[in-house]
Amino acid sequence: MVQQVTIFLLLFGALQGGLLSIWFLKNRRNEPANLYISLFLLVAGLQLTLKVIAKVWLYQNVLWLYMLSYQLPYLIGPLLFLYVKAKTTNKRALADWWHFVLFGLATLWMTGVYVTEGEIREVHPFAKAAFQTLSLGIYTWLAYRIAPQSLKPFLRVAAITEQIIIVTLALMVVYYGRFPDVRLLFVALTLLIYWVSYQVIAKAGPFTQISDQTPTQPQSSISSPKSPKYARSSLKPDEADRIEQALQRSMAVDKLFLDSSQTIDTLAEKLATSRHHLSQVLNERMQQSYADYMNTLRLEEAQQRLRNPAYFHYTIAAIAFDSGFNSLASFNEAFRRQYGTTPSKFREPFLKKLST
Repeated sequence: MVQQVTIFLLLFGALQGGLLSIWFLKNRRNEPANLYISLFLLVAGLQLTLKVIAKVWLYQNVLWLYMLSYQLPYLIGPLLFLYVKAKTTNKRALADWWHFVLFGLATLWMTGVYVTEGEIREVHPFAKAAFQTLSLGIYTWLAYRIAPQSLKPFLRVAAITEQIIIVTLALMVVYYGRFPDVRLLFVALTLLIYWVSYQVIAKAGPFTQISDQTPTQPQSSISSPKSPKYARSSLKPDEADRIEQALQRSMAVDKLFLDSSQTIDTLAEKLATSRHHLSQVLNERMQQSYADYMNTLRLEEAQQRLRNPAYFHYTIAAIAFDSGFNSLASFNEAFRRQYGTTPSKFREPFLKKLST
């Protein structure tokens, strides 16, 4: 019974990983980071798929693929690092593929073992696990150094999950036949994939983009007639006043817009109201949607930092992420739409003024 449930969970994780990978490629902007997160999900899905298939059948029919499954952890560290790098710089270079050399060498050695039918000795599973752990640790550390705050929870969860997989793979080989079925530990990958899916659906965390709509300046209106959309709303004027004042105070004092994972639901909870009433206040009194309101504040914050000498040693990407944006490309586009120039060109005269 436990084995059947395990297979069921692994299979659904693999399917979700494949579908989510396709979604990232087709439904997001054409950003380099999308390629790497898609490859990460595909590798995770492949790891799950190969554990759903019976070990004996794989060994007898597709031995090379079975052996390849033990090399896949070499891909995870580089993919995590390249995803974070692309997310912060919005660039992809041909030299990035050198990060996969270790996987290539491991696969080449494995192929030699396969072709020579064992004349070339295979690396001991525990030694392989040590190399994979070292690779994962180094790349996770490199990624963590350059990652914005919103990406760090994902890095921690992904690295811990893959470390569980590395240990599990070693145990499956060394103690095969003498150890309970440890495939259940692969459910950690399924949980990771569904966690990413939840972040996407909830539009929170490191995987979202800002609104495509052009932000406009926040406007406040002390009193505003109800639009037909809110004709049946239970929101009273006094409560609307309280929400508006609390909203403006939370943005001016606490600067909640700097939190890139902030959603209308979490903001409404902090303001002790419902998302519907908060949305109504924004629409009727600010004449903006939630996304437009937050993006405007973030753009103003970014603009101030771009011309502030105290931030001249910061990169454009660092300022974008610290101002509450999740994507450098989306920040550049929103900035250009709002101010008619790019962030780098806007900053240029201030840098020249300082140098002179």
